[in-house]
Amino acid sequence: MRPVLHLRSMQFSLAKYRLRFIHPFGTAHGLRDGTDTVFVQITDEGHTGYGEATLPPYLPYYQDSVYADLARYWKLSGAELKQGAMLSVPSAAQLLPPARAALQMALMDLNAKRIGWSVESLLRTCGPIVEKSQAMVTLGHTDVASIDQKISELPVTEVLKVKLGAANDRAVLEHLRLAVDRRFFLDANQGWTDVAEAVTAVEVLGAERVVGLEQPFAMDRWDLHQALRKVVDVPVYADESVQGLEELERAVEAFDGVNLKLMKCGGLDVALAMAERARALGLRVMLGSMSESSLGCGAMLALRNCAELLDLDGPWLLANDPFQGLRLEAGRMAVDGPVGIGVQRRPGTVLDFTHIGA
Repeated sequence: MRPVLHLRSMQFSLAKYRLRFIHPFGTAHGLRDGTDTVFVQITDEGHTGYGEATLPPYLPYYQDSVYADLARYWKLSGAELKQGAMLSVPSAAQLLPPARAALQMALMDLNAKRIGWSVESLLRTCGPIVEKSQAMVTLGHTDVASIDQKISELPVTEVLKVKLGAANDRAVLEHLRLAVDRRFFLDANQGWTDVAEAVTAVEVLGAERVVGLEQPFAMDRWDLHQALRKVVDVPVYADESVQGLEELERAVEAFDGVNLKLMKCGGLDVALAMAERARALGLRVMLGSMSESSLGCGAMLALRNCAELLDLDGPWLLANDPFQGLRLEAGRMAVDGPVGIGVQRRPGTVLDFTHIGA
């Protein structure tokens, strides 16, 4: 469902922010201490909707360009709004994917609050509904000596996601096999170059304890992913290889599932369409994030009935989450609030919003 609002007094503001990790977070893309973000705030008649565009350095978009893209779009649209025009989310061709995702998130949050609904209620759910999505928390690249401490700081879930693709992969996996009584989801972030590396990782843990393998090889190495599926009895999920609906159609050639991310696909409506199509193709669905705050992860949680796996643990990795209200209890994810996205501004956190006029 696309939010369409008929408003004349809407106030639109943007804020640049840097989300900081509790510990430096490592993947095969590198080590970083945080992630640049642009927050959107749209206010009308006492209601406020929020959106988020979080921009890890491996995306081809930057904080300044996304901020400018959103400001430009609003200035072009503002004059029409003042004349009573209808506002709807622009097409993918009009805004960068993270900018569109943030704008749509804010509009859906605002629209849902105005009518007293949740964003989850506004969105059509896939069918048949997934009764119990499994939530994961993530262990980034780490030395073996730090593993136990880092895991102790995370909520307890049935599945632990492990970032791989480093020189000490085997040592990390051997420690986890003995020290952690959970199942594992292994994410190499394109960090492996040989099928044998993935096979070894599964063998170290035991296939019965591995829920899935995510994007082991480079995004264009469909051949390696195809070869891997033939030799492991573990689902292989696409991440970077599937950016939109076009790649999704091909995914069945090499993958068993797909990881959907708002910043990559460009909005909740696109993510919903991709989830529905993936399931029609027989693919498993995973809802992912790019270290978003409780806001962005809470928005993606609105699609939980479409997915087997939830990789929405950004808030538990952050030291300065400006929102709150995303919960993980007994391995199940939920939001506190009954309307909108269901999260709230965290008291005491400053977001320096700048009003963008028409």
